[in-house]
Amino acid sequence: MLDHHHVPGRVLVVDPALGEQALTELAALTDLGLVPTVNLRRVADAGLRARIVADWETVDFDGFSEEELARHLEDEGRGYQALKCRAGIPLTRAVLERATQEGLRRRLALVGRAAAGSDTFDRAAAQRLGVAIRTTPGANAAAVAELTVALMLDALRGVSRRDDALREGLWSAAVEDLPAGSLADARVGLVGSGAIARRVAELVRAFGAEVWVFGSPRFTPERAAGWPGRRVESLSELLAGSDVVSVHAPATAQTDGLIGAEELRLMRPGSVLINTARASVVREEALDRALRDPASGPRRAAVDVFEVEGPGFSSVLADNPHCTLSPHVAGMTRSAMRAASRRLLEEFAHFVKETGLLSGGLR
Repeated sequence: MLDHHHVPGRVLVVDPALGEQALTELAALTDLGLVPTVNLRRVADAGLRARIVADWETVDFDGFSEEELARHLEDEGRGYQALKCRAGIPLTRAVLERATQEGLRRRLALVGRAAAGSDTFDRAAAQRLGVAIRTTPGANAAAVAELTVALMLDALRGVSRRDDALREGLWSAAVEDLPAGSLADARVGLVGSGAIARRVAELVRAFGAEVWVFGSPRFTPERAAGWPGRRVESLSELLAGSDVVSVHAPATAQTDGLIGAEELRLMRPGSVLINTARASVVREEALDRALRDPASGPRRAAVDVFEVEGPGFSSVLADNPHCTLSPHVAGMTRSAMRAASRRLLEEFAHFVKETGLLSGGLR
């Protein structure tokens, strides 16, 4: 049997923090006794790449490829005890099984993602294989809420489409649909009751909006008592009663297709839908059809999340004139990224201290 007591700890950093925070993050992982191997694929800044190469072992691979991820976690038998990422990498059952297989000098015990979600991770397989998953829910709540409100204002006031019209010299098109809607005296319905939804509620109330909230079963009347908004009993009630609907539900089996064609038909004529949560919650094709139908409820939408993202991006909404598109950047502010990195490092430190990750192997 392999003696793990003398095997130094290793962490595969699939994508480091952005900018100078990457160096702070890598130094902190090193201080925990973990030897980082840094994937440079998403490090665009040449100067930062050079500084990382000077101090740490590096690799360069596609972290979104299941096969490449599994192969690098195996690392020709050397293995890793920990993995750190920012993006939604494909941490599937097959990847986890290969990263924890017998015979590796180190077997994966900890995965940390500097973001709130983990819907691309097979949590059931991780639990079965003894791999802990740590994320940073709430670290980017303020950032996502800010963009959510910005997209609401764009959908209501037509900022981006009026800009496009003026750049084409079309003044008459730029002043169409006036007077515009506003958040003042509007009713904003929030689908979800987490930290992001709460921050959105606080922001839109400052504009004079009324807030309704439809949350998970955990969002009981007792929990809703201190909220800056009214709890409603059903999604249909919220959709039918709101001028603006903003989606903040996680991607789960229960929320998959939560808002489809039938639900969109319940929305008020001329209403607005915003999705900065997950693409699976609102069906893209159903939203596209609803926006193109003058008799349907929603008239405008703004979407930050898509079924197919990255260099291969495609969406039926891409040529829909009633929808504003944003490339899944709601949480990507400097402040939010620093906060997520710091919080994840705290999670790593706690795990190392509580489990003795580096003091005698993994199993």
